[in-house]
Amino acid sequence: MSDRGIQTVNFNGINIAIENPVGSVREGIDENGRPWKTKFFYPYGYICGVEGADGDSLDCFIGPNPVSDKVFIMHQSKVDGTFDEHKVMLGFNDLQSARDAYLAHYNTQGYIGYMDEMPLFEFKERIKELIRRGNDKFSF
Repeated sequence: MSDRGIQTVNFNGINIAIENPVGSVREGIDENGRPWKTKFFYPYGYICGVEGADGDSLDCFIGPNPVSDKVFIMHQSKVDGTFDEHKVMLGFNDLQSARDAYLAHYNTQGYIGYMDEMPLFEFKERIKELIRRGNDKFSF
């Protein structure tokens, strides 16, 4: 556990703070005043020490395969279709299962952009370099 009460896990050498464990629910009000609610089917959090394109920590979901050597990166869109942020999908076997897991957490497909695949070793090298340099934003 971290000092903020958030569980930290190590996924193949990547430290991840889990903000939303499986079964947890997050809810709020969207920009149009409509309530929303998300139940988490996969652990969700952020990669420790890596800043995302939105200025917050780099978000990620952890899938069921702890030995997957692939990383899938969702280029999430805003409602108007412009780029919003990246969501990293670790522990998935293929692009379709990563995409399905991402979509399971949203009431609409309106946020889905496109997905890229990257070998895990390359992703780890990129984030190690970002952490070494200090606070550079992840980009793809």
